[in-house]
Formats: sequence, C-alpha cells, structure tokens
Amino acid sequence: MRSAVIQQPARSLRPNPAALAAAGMVVVALLAVSMARIGGYSPVQSLGASGVAQSRLLRFEGDTQGVAVIDAKSGALITHTSAVGFIPGVLRGLNRMRQTELAKASDAYRLERLNNGQLLLVDTASGVSLDLAAYGRDNAASFLRFLSPSGDQN
Repeated sequence: MRSAVIQQPARSLRPNPAALAAAGMVVVALLAVSMARIGGYSPVQSLGASGVAQSRLLRFEGDTQGVAVIDAKSGALITHTSAVGFIPGVLRGLNRMRQTELAKASDAYRLERLNNGQLLLVDTASGVSLDLAAYGRDNAASFLRFLSPSGDQN
C-alpha cells in the first residue's frame, strides 16, 4: 500500500496589513507622547500653582432631614441642605476617609477659591483636597455659595 503525502499550504511571507496598521499606530502614539514630554508638557497639574483668593472654614452636621452647613469660626448656620444630592454624597465619601484616619467628624473643612478660579474642598483632618470642578460646574456651584457670608441664615 502506498502512503499519501499530505502537502501543507504554502505560507505567505507578506505581513498582515492589519498588524502593520496596529504597529504603526503604537509607534505614532509613542512618538507623540515622547515629543510632548521632551517639550515640557506634564500631565500632572500642581494645585499649589495659584494663590488662595477666598477661603472659609466649614463644618457639616448631618441629621435625618439633611446636612447643616455651619461656619466653623462663628458657629453660625449658613444653610441646611437636603439629605440627597451632591453635598451629602461628597461628605459621605470624605467621612469614610476620616474614619480610616481616626479623625473626628466635627473637624472643619476649608473651602478655597483660588486665583485661577479653581474651587477646592480641603479636609483639614486628613489633608485630602478635592477639586470640585471635576464633578461638574453645577455641583461646584453648590459649594461656591458657601464662600459668601451674605447668603447665611441666622
């Protein structure tokens, strides 16, 4: 009996066009990032690059109806917010961080508006600083109104 020889199909030595395109995109991306870094671009922005234009120490006290916003220096009530929304949500996250730092929930927060327009909420207990604009313009505006004593409740 005669054995049959099975022939393998011939392999092409030409590279796959899709693989070439992918490799080209990787090379272009690496060149673009390299040129940006050599040119002095840094993806990390410094929070201390601008001076503080306005600041206020605040305390937040939660209850079943919402959150009382209090001027930490005078003890005056600024306003009372609802139990849902952006302000209570931010405070829940910051209070969780305070629990890991063994800080008191009654410690003050510092709300700062920088000369460049940036709005920061700084936890004086843990040192955590939040750029409120990262959460959207409307959410940042909900904190911005606390800087003005003219809107405080008595």
